[in-house]
Amino acid sequence: MKKLAILAGVMALGLALPVQAKAPTDALSKMFIWWDAAFKTPGAYTSENFSKFFTPDATLTLEGKTVIHGVEEWATHFQKIQAMGGEVEIVVPFKTVFEKNGMIYTYHVIRSRRNGAVGCSLAAGHAVMKGGKIASITLVRHNIDAAKEPLDPQCWTQ
Repeated sequence: MKKLAILAGVMALGLALPVQAKAPTDALSKMFIWWDAAFKTPGAYTSENFSKFFTPDATLTLEGKTVIHGVEEWATHFQKIQAMGGEVEIVVPFKTVFEKNGMIYTYHVIRSRRNGAVGCSLAAGHAVMKGGKIASITLVRHNIDAAKEPLDPQCWTQ
């Protein structure tokens, strides 16, 4: 419940702020720009490519559970998602992004299409930076149910 309250607070804050208008300059946005292009490019999710953005031991934590440890797991995890087909996109520029004390905070949209269905999530969290690379990403996400709540304007509808 605490995570949902945090996400709701960040979502409310993000909805009150305009989408970033200028080209992204933070390392997290730049990585997700690469990630979006790599999703459309078979064979692009390699440990070597993830190493351009991440420390060797970088982690991904989703909803309080660490699901990736190290660049090899980053590559394997996203190769599996890519192999399932469809489309997945992290919308960049983010709704909100700022940097402070070696961390990048973000609020953004994740949208997908698979097997004739669209999906959309709001995500909020942070990345910890070390030596100019991402050492960890921690996110909480909320899957939007279009039947029960309004879609974010950045969500795909078909």
